[in-house]
Amino acid sequence: MYEVITRSLRKLVDFTDEELFLFMQKLKPLNLKKHELCLREGQVCKYMVLVHKGGLRYFSRGAKGDHTLGFAFEGEWLGDYESFLLQTASGCLIEALEDCELFTLSYPDMQALYQHSQRFERFGRIIAEQLFLATAKSKSNLMIQTAKERYIALLTSQPHIFERLPQHLIASYLGIQPQSLSRIRADVAKMKLT
Repeated sequence: MYEVITRSLRKLVDFTDEELFLFMQKLKPLNLKKHELCLREGQVCKYMVLVHKGGLRYFSRGAKGDHTLGFAFEGEWLGDYESFLLQTASGCLIEALEDCELFTLSYPDMQALYQHSQRFERFGRIIAEQLFLATAKSKSNLMIQTAKERYIALLTSQPHIFERLPQHLIASYLGIQPQSLSRIRADVAKMKLT
């Protein structure tokens, strides 16, 4: 059962068995049904979430509708990291895309782990760096790349998303309308045939 978690953790830091055991003791299970929220706009993000089974969507709501900021699937972490670190209200939401089995790590438990060893501090730093880089890359891509280039990059880096998500969520993540995504998909399919 914990293979997904230990693999995810060891991919980031070479934890000892004792440290993994301590980490597991801090994780709390959370089950969500499809479309259930684990973070609402205006709430403080009390914990980071590790996906054991299922998928989550991280998004904001605006005058023009939802804007998807990211997804997390098995073995991936998600949360509003700014709200989590500062313990301030979030402007975002996190929704279950499927029935989910999750594990949560609270802010106080993360701080306790940091006090235990440098490996835990390293883990926290790596998570923060990954989230920062993903956010920066996403913003940069929206400004620099065309919608077609963003689609191809997503298709190359995370092909599983296209198997698990409806087209309107992928379009929201790419910053385009679903009709535009349909045209781009058709163009890319033609390119593969030639």
